[in-house]
Amino acid sequence: MNYQVLNLWLILQAVLSYNLSMTTKIFLHGGNSGKNSDNNSEFFYEVINSVDSNDVNILCVYFARPDHRWEDSYAEDQSIFYSLDTPKAIQTKMATYDKEKLLNQIKIADVIFINGGMKGHLMEALEGLGNFSELIIGKVVVGISAGANILTKYYYSSVSKGVREGMGLLPIKLLTHYTDQDDDNKLKLLMDYKEKLPLLKIAEEDFLILELPT
Repeated sequence: MNYQVLNLWLILQAVLSYNLSMTTKIFLHGGNSGKNSDNNSEFFYEVINSVDSNDVNILCVYFARPDHRWEDSYAEDQSIFYSLDTPKAIQTKMATYDKEKLLNQIKIADVIFINGGMKGHLMEALEGLGNFSELIIGKVVVGISAGANILTKYYYSSVSKGVREGMGLLPIKLLTHYTDQDDDNKLKLLMDYKEKLPLLKIAEEDFLILELPT
């Protein structure tokens, strides 16, 4: 596990824990979670095992992608979740843009699984709920690629080739899809952008886990 998590934990505890009445666990994944690899296998098992109950309700969110890609994306993630060798009973649902239905889906869910993509409406949909940070209290929240980016204060966008602002739930700067070949420009852009915050970089198939208790 990346040692940056320990430093980040100290910062997040001070900034976020005051408004959390139950433990909230957040997974940040660097991207390409669908690839068959040991890291991704560990990732999916960690997500499932983070739920205390033997019944695990997972809400799969694909708002970062165009609507016509949702069904195929959902089928892929369902296949992974249902293939896990676990005694837990897993149930999945696909999130909808309908606000009232979405609020109910989030309320029921143990895991909010926010997948990545582009050309979708992820920011607008989640901000449209008005109180997303409160809705996720006590749940497991998973962000993959764009889904991870949106949870942070600032992130590097490979689409716009610059720094963009997320929802700010986590007071950090984030670079997903990181590789050793990445030039320093991306990191410098993030580092120099506005206020000084912890900067994390996550490679594809890698992930970080943040626990935010009271």
